[in-house]
Amino acid sequence: MKRRSALGSLIGVGVAAQTPPSSNAPRTEDNVKLDTSTHEAVADAKPKFFSEQQFKTLTRLCGAILPAVNGRPSANEAGVPEFLDFLLAESPTARQVLYSQGLDQLDVNARQLHNKAFASTNAAEAAEHLKPLTAKWTWAAPKDLLAKFLRDAKNDILRASMNSRAWAEASGGRRGAGVNTYWEVID
Repeated sequence: MKRRSALGSLIGVGVAAQTPPSSNAPRTEDNVKLDTSTHEAVADAKPKFFSEQQFKTLTRLCGAILPAVNGRPSANEAGVPEFLDFLLAESPTARQVLYSQGLDQLDVNARQLHNKAFASTNAAEAAEHLKPLTAKWTWAAPKDLLAKFLRDAKNDILRASMNSRAWAEASGGRRGAGVNTYWEVID
């Protein structure tokens, strides 16, 4: 039995169980109505891993690292903060600590420098805090906690954005490597 057939059978069993028993009509795909809803309507909007302030800081960081440009969605429009919240909830402890301490440090620095939370900074103020990202890249991870966090967060934000549905739709759909690539016979 193929996977598609097995899944169809399982779905059919679930649908048949939901059809009211008082109905005299035979149960078919045509007369069974499934209740559907979008994931946004049923999803829990509260952060799962980050505190509320950390989540606001992460959201501002995502917007600062990848704003909307040339028809491409921003990291926030691509749902990156929510995805990273989910990902970090399932990540190893060392990664969770790096993100928690990094977001907290960004917020502390912003409060010291601008007397407001990082989440409330404008583009120029946020850019001041992202200066460690302008340092020359090396294979060795930075020794400074904030610089290491920003480097890892930038990579995660870019990767999550470019692999999101919003990014794919803005690009005209997902295209695999090799599409419109042709091989010629070599003599």
